[in-house]
Formats: sequence, C-alpha cells, structure tokens
Amino acid sequence: MGFDDLAAWAARLGVRVVEQPLPCGYCGVWDWKRNRVILHSGLNDVQRRCTLCHELCHAEQGDTACGGRGEAHARRRTALTLISVADYATAERIWDGQAWGMACELDVTLQVLDDYRRILHDRG
Repeated sequence: MGFDDLAAWAARLGVRVVEQPLPCGYCGVWDWKRNRVILHSGLNDVQRRCTLCHELCHAEQGDTACGGRGEAHARRRTALTLISVADYATAERIWDGQAWGMACELDVTLQVLDDYRRILHDRG
C-alpha cells in the first residue's frame, strides 16, 4: 500500500492529514478530538508511509487514548497492511534474513518489520 492509497483511506475515513514538527520521539499522532493525523514534518518517505498507516489504524478503530491494546492492535495491523506474505518471503530470501536489507526492500521501518516477524513467530 503506497502513500496515495493511505491518503485515499484517510479521505474515506474523513481524517485530515497534516505535517508539522512534533516533539522528539514522536513520528505521528492520532488527534481524535480534531479527527486528524499529525505527521512529524521531518520524516523520510518510508517513515511517513509507515506512520500514516499506523495512525490511520488508530483512527479506524476509534482509539481515544495512547498505549495499551489499541497500540498493540495498530502496530499489528500496520505490519499486516504494509507487508504481504509473498513480499516478506522474497525479501527474506534476497537478504538472508538480514533485517536492515529486508526493511529497505519492503519499504518499511525496522519496527514494522520486527512487528511482522513477531506476528509470524506467534503464529508458529
């Protein structure tokens, strides 16, 4: 799913996406009171894509607080949305399981890749 697809998803949800500086450590925020996603203006394209997907997962599930089950669900759904089984298998074969190369191949952050790997491990 590319950034344009994510922007279309946001539009379907009626969520406005804005970019502005955020405090250190924040890539994005789901502002449920204003029905908007705020992306940190300093993100690269991969970070923007992954963060927007994550925050839209919060928006779609109606989260009104940070952390807990909502955060776990958003991370899981982001990984499953951005990484397909076939693409993961190809990246793993090409990069022999090396995380950085795989993340670059899949156009995701290391965190999203790690979340996907955790899902695979849990399915065992």
